[in-house]
Amino acid sequence: MHEDRSEEEPWPWLDDRPVFTTRGEKGGNVTRVPAGAVLDPIRPGLALLVIGLAAGTGSAIAGAGLIIAGLSEVGAAALWWLALVVPAVALSVVCGAGVFVRGMELFMRERPRTMLLSVGLLAGTAAGLGALSVRSVLGDGGAATAATVLGVESAVAAVAAGVCLGLAARGARRARQDVRRILRLRVSGARWQGEITGLPDPTTWDRGGDVPIRYRDDRGDHTIQVRLNTYAHEIPVPGTAVTVFSDGDGDLLVELDPDQPLEFHPDNRPYESDSSGGGTM
Repeated sequence: MHEDRSEEEPWPWLDDRPVFTTRGEKGGNVTRVPAGAVLDPIRPGLALLVIGLAAGTGSAIAGAGLIIAGLSEVGAAALWWLALVVPAVALSVVCGAGVFVRGMELFMRERPRTMLLSVGLLAGTAAGLGALSVRSVLGDGGAATAATVLGVESAVAAVAAGVCLGLAARGARRARQDVRRILRLRVSGARWQGEITGLPDPTTWDRGGDVPIRYRDDRGDHTIQVRLNTYAHEIPVPGTAVTVFSDGDGDLLVELDPDQPLEFHPDNRPYESDSSGGGTM
């Protein structure tokens, strides 16, 4: 039978299923490794996307500033700067989307990807404001006040970009280490069947909460506490099947059993305080 492949497979990270973490990670530090995912090497293309994002952002800011300044000076002639702003915005959108997608594929964590996006946006802001500062001095015959303000703002943005770059590098290293750990446990770890035996405590809910997991290995029954990271309206009911992977060093990985149905707890009202009825991640 011919298989219709006219529709592409959805991006696997769009499947935002509940994720368990055994080391306390939460929020943007939760590692999400879809089934069948592989960890590609980081190539120069990612840096080019960040540079493109910075270039587009800087050009858009500079062009917008020149349009505003030009309207007060020479009227409609300033609209010619739209020839710079429109493609610059398009470049920012395309490169930003590329960093968003490729960053998640390479890091499989939101935090380092977000930091990398911030690097491009802040670096571009610094460049754009710096250009306007220079223009303020050269074009207005030495408008010291405006040039100083723009120069300070540019410097602040540049420093912030440097800080974000350091955070992105550190976060990316840790994220990729965790991805390797997860992939290793999936392939070579011992596999045991288990289940969720309780609900998270609503009083400690913070974009997730601890739940008990019971499983049986060759040494007997065990109950462990792991963090469930999910939306408030997508909390698995007790009895939900999970798979526990373990190695000889006591490292554990807990994942939902993909072959078993997933049912969510019907009453999410005790957990709704973290969002308007839906939870947050």
